[in-house]
Amino acid sequence: MNRTQHYSLLKAMEMDKNNLLKYQELYKYAYILSDGIFKIVFAEEKDHSLLISLVNAMLGLQGDDAIKDISLEMQEFPGVFNKKDCILDIIGTTNAGEKVLVEVQQQGDDLFRDRVEYYISRVIENQVHTSEKYELPRIYFLGLLDFEMFPEEPTEYIHHVDEMCHGKKFFPKVQKIFVEIDKFFELEKAGVTASDNSEAAQWLRAIKVIIKEEPVPEKIMQNETFRHLLDSVKLINFVEELFNAEVKNMTDLKAEHEIGFSEGRVQGRTEGFVQGKTEGFAQGKTEGFSQGRKEERADSIAVLREMGLSAEKVAEFQERIETLNKKQ
Repeated sequence: MNRTQHYSLLKAMEMDKNNLLKYQELYKYAYILSDGIFKIVFAEEKDHSLLISLVNAMLGLQGDDAIKDISLEMQEFPGVFNKKDCILDIIGTTNAGEKVLVEVQQQGDDLFRDRVEYYISRVIENQVHTSEKYELPRIYFLGLLDFEMFPEEPTEYIHHVDEMCHGKKFFPKVQKIFVEIDKFFELEKAGVTASDNSEAAQWLRAIKVIIKEEPVPEKIMQNETFRHLLDSVKLINFVEELFNAEVKNMTDLKAEHEIGFSEGRVQGRTEGFVQGKTEGFAQGKTEGFSQGRKEERADSIAVLREMGLSAEKVAEFQERIETLNKKQ
């Protein structure tokens, strides 16, 4: 299941909770880059084997440098006085005492980079206590992106971002790694990554099976970790309450315009659009929204028809979308 199909599922469940059963017949896998799904799959597993494998692959950690064990912490650093909260998808401490921050981002916006720096700074702020010396652990920030962040690097899908001075890393203890997932899919389709046998590429091929609802390649099926991943993300595994919570955390406007927001990215995007949490939709409405609305509306309506909803229900859904559009 991809992002658009996930939003259609939430919309359908908002109309009738029983629609989850119909979607479970249409799709094999849940949308793995949804906050709720991602946390259940990677944070609630007892030994965190999937999370450790994913992080080692994306960070390129091998041998003695590889993470052997990880303990998870509370994902929220509450705001103090008038400071904003810091809420990450996953915060963990490795067997070596290093910090690992994992954030799944479904949409890009102009202040995403600002938010990354803020998140890291809040974690750093909590590392040094009174009477301790100013010695920080190594901190990894891993961003898994369902959008393109580095268009100037069309053939690279993993990006290590460092602060440089005279050609050297100024502070190598803080490492930021961003993975453009959809870009990898496009490179894979074009055959550019055909010879890429890295652990990161294999992980992204497994994720591609889930998002694109594709047959499982033999090499992925032979890997015990990936078999475990595919079993964990089956849509039938997830209960109604999870999706109800996601519906509650999304306004109608966000659900209808998420895709248009991505395609019409220009003025008026703000940090308020944080992974479907109700911090508010940016005020900017651009020409790009128009095309995005048409495409998602067509996709949503097609899915509803596939589910066997009556013509009256489909018409009601269309009418609600048009009403929302007129309110802009």
